[in-house]
Amino acid sequence: MNFGLSDEQKDVQRAAREFAQGEFDPDLALELDQSGKFPESLWKKAAQLGFIGIHYPEEFGGQGLGFFENLLVIEAFCRVDSGIGSALSMVDIGSEVILKFGSKNLKEQYLIPLTKGSKRMSIAFAESEDGKDFSTISTVSERRRDEYFLCGEKRFVPNASLADSFITLCKELKEGTITVIVDKKKDGIEILPIEKMGLRMVPFGDLRFREVRIPLESRIGSEGEGMAHVHHCQQVIGLRSIAQALGMAQGAFDRAIQHAKQREQFGKKLSQFQAIRHKLADMAVDIEVARWLTYKSATEYDQGRVDWGFLSMAQLDVGRRMTSIVDEAVQIFGGYGYMAEQAIEHYFRDAWTIAVELGTPEELKDVVADGLLGPPNKK
Repeated sequence: MNFGLSDEQKDVQRAAREFAQGEFDPDLALELDQSGKFPESLWKKAAQLGFIGIHYPEEFGGQGLGFFENLLVIEAFCRVDSGIGSALSMVDIGSEVILKFGSKNLKEQYLIPLTKGSKRMSIAFAESEDGKDFSTISTVSERRRDEYFLCGEKRFVPNASLADSFITLCKELKEGTITVIVDKKKDGIEILPIEKMGLRMVPFGDLRFREVRIPLESRIGSEGEGMAHVHHCQQVIGLRSIAQALGMAQGAFDRAIQHAKQREQFGKKLSQFQAIRHKLADMAVDIEVARWLTYKSATEYDQGRVDWGFLSMAQLDVGRRMTSIVDEAVQIFGGYGYMAEQAIEHYFRDAWTIAVELGTPEELKDVVADGLLGPPNKK
């Protein structure tokens, strides 16, 4: 396996980081985090420069690059600021379902506006308390002539108040599970905001559908494919999340090492104390391991050979390393690390939100163990 980036990938990585360093003003990041506002102007600029949907084909507004390149952008953005980076990297959640399963008309209708920065998208899959159990779907779409009538509730929807459309999993009595694209402007949609500790620039909420009328052509793919769409989307979100986690870990490390070089205690720089030096050494090792897992996962996705077991390993390990690195960074900052004026404070909160998105260690270990041993109830 080639562990080096191509010249084109290095160019993408460099351009994304230069954009973020030049535009993600720390004072603006603090203001947006505290007010819970989305970085509208930065989103528009990122779209104009081609960072949104970079992996879409050119005919649908993208640059025809791989998903790996998209993850490099996410990593670079989240490294410079965890909040702004995450907000910009999550404006097109669910678009890969349209990219893989949608008709040409749906791709033109929804993907192109995403790349132009004129529309945002999200997914509405979850209904259970943990947001992971899809064994029972209560959201129902009843077909009446040339329309579906949608009723039900969805939970933990990212970009709930921002998204212009939602890729929604529902049950059709004759067809089985299907996914439909629901435009937010439709009558009968209610959004219930959810307050959370981290990723304050990304609003979450629950959705209620009451007799929402959806045209048949808004269905993605074929009848009965709903769960296939969900599984594909889970893979993609897992990859996006580990790229966010890697970027946050690197960003926290950058700030910790800078602080250690500047801060003096007892007449010495923090960077001269062996305990701090060892912390930073461990953090550097963890980041390189996380980067290898992330890049290998992205490469396998682009090659069309996603291994659920390995992806779960990556989510489990990168998530653990990220939270450990960010926690160590806060420790290096000492009391200053708890001050809102220090970016490391919102890195800490954002990191734990991403850890939840990656999945609990128990869930991920179950997937890995099932791949190694088979299901526990199988003789």
